[in-house]
Amino acid sequence: MQVYARRLSSILEILKEKSITMNLAELFDQLTVFDMTEFVRLRKEEHLQLDFKTVNDSSIDKDGRKNLAKYISGFANSAGGIIVWGIDARRDSHGIDCAIDAPQINQLGQFVARLNELSGQSTSPVVDGVRHKAIETSSDQGYAVTLIPESGSGPHMAKLGEDRYYKRNGQQFLKMEHFDLEDMFGRRQKPDLKINISKSRDINPPFHEQMNILVINSGRALARHVGFFAVVEGARIIRVEHIQDFSHLNNGRQTVSYANDQSVFHPSGIPTQVGSVIFERTSVDETVTINMTYYCEHMMPQRNSILMPPETP
Repeated sequence: MQVYARRLSSILEILKEKSITMNLAELFDQLTVFDMTEFVRLRKEEHLQLDFKTVNDSSIDKDGRKNLAKYISGFANSAGGIIVWGIDARRDSHGIDCAIDAPQINQLGQFVARLNELSGQSTSPVVDGVRHKAIETSSDQGYAVTLIPESGSGPHMAKLGEDRYYKRNGQQFLKMEHFDLEDMFGRRQKPDLKINISKSRDINPPFHEQMNILVINSGRALARHVGFFAVVEGARIIRVEHIQDFSHLNNGRQTVSYANDQSVFHPSGIPTQVGSVIFERTSVDETVTINMTYYCEHMMPQRNSILMPPETP
């Protein structure tokens, strides 16, 4: 139990930094009833990407609809975030906003259905990728969790009676100032680069495996001068295709690199394979970790760790 609590706490500590949306999505998928209890027991603090809300009306009244629009606008215009519904957060004796009680939600099914119904109406333009899920503790009672990803196509105006732009600042949702909007509109046409990895099978000899590195541009502008470097842990690189093996320049650490200043990646959201790595695990039952740093013109360098667990027989 203590090990699990420490794991959850460490995941949430990551979210205090400006983590990428993938981390938020992974956390959203993993949250369970036990985590809800741990939030309260550990007096989990609200922060830039985590907010707790109580629910008094499962049908979501007029004020509730306005608040939902504000939350989706604020998180999407900032670094993304997760809302946990059914937990009461207030200031403790030290003046810190944290989870102190778990009153839960009655008529949980109706509440989540209303969240799904209202999400597309909450902002203009619509925020893609908003997800909701129910976490039941008993029949039609429990908690709800909402995932709001950071948007690359903002700013998003809160609708449903608000008609204002919001941002998330610390533990608060604040109205955006003129300079905020000017900055966001000025940055609107940007690439949004992601790196993914697929695996090929039937590589000979039998202990050799192949990872294919894919570049995805889901933004609203061409991605130019795309590049990455990756440190591979838990494996030995056998050979590379269409990318470079820089292990000898990194004190023997298994490192590959890619740089493309000749072509562009269109904002289609379609994965493009740019190279592959044939490798051998240092142990057949060891997980390979790829610590990736990637970049392109008009986008800050991004970091991500991708895990490749061993295949089960």
